[in-house]
Amino acid sequence: RYVISNETKERMVGNCNEYMSTLKNRLVEEENKSLNDGRVFTTGLIVISVLALCLVLILFGEYLWGDTSKLFGEGRPGTYISVLLLLLISFSCFKIYALRSEVGSKKLFEPKLIWLLMAFGFFFLALDDAIKIHENIEKVVLKHFELAETAVSDRLDDVIIALYAAIGAGVLYICRSELRRYKFLFGYLLAGFAVLFFMIVLDLISNGLGFLLWLGASEDAAELWETNLSTLEEVSKVLAGA
Repeated sequence: RYVISNETKERMVGNCNEYMSTLKNRLVEEENKSLNDGRVFTTGLIVISVLALCLVLILFGEYLWGDTSKLFGEGRPGTYISVLLLLLISFSCFKIYALRSEVGSKKLFEPKLIWLLMAFGFFFLALDDAIKIHENIEKVVLKHFELAETAVSDRLDDVIIALYAAIGAGVLYICRSELRRYKFLFGYLLAGFAVLFFMIVLDLISNGLGFLLWLGASEDAAELWETNLSTLEEVSKVLAGA
């Protein structure tokens, strides 16, 4: 018969607990790595698919009409892709809000509300992309204040888009405590805002020939650059959603 001292028992229990803790951490790390690999693959697949669709639209527009931007814009295939992506984001955000609402506090005004706000926000952006709400706002403002259309006033819709982005960034910052639960999202948000900023800059440059002519381009070259930059702006808009 062997008698195990209390000290030995405590050491054995401690070793066992340490082993289980290490095993649990390894399992969690492997699970997180698997999830991250899945996210990277899915994101890459979506981005590549969207870029491929945009390339097809550009080539068809150039081949059939001699205009790379022909199949982008209101009521055209490029816009349908953008609207679909925005609606999918809106639906995903709403599902996350519904899942988050099943657990924890039932208070309305708490950080998890960001998902519902994002769902409504992206739905509005999809609606705006489909019927050009921001462009109609520009027309209403010009008509109300009896302003003539100029190179400056024509860029009012770009300012409105920038305002959309600023409001979105502000709401995300206010509810940042909720987003910290999903740290992997920060990379996607940063990339999305970066592409959105690039799109706004392109829209400002390609909105009319004035800026391109000011840079010293000939009228023919300015028209060509305007078309190409407008196409790149449309692709950037779709890519931001992807």
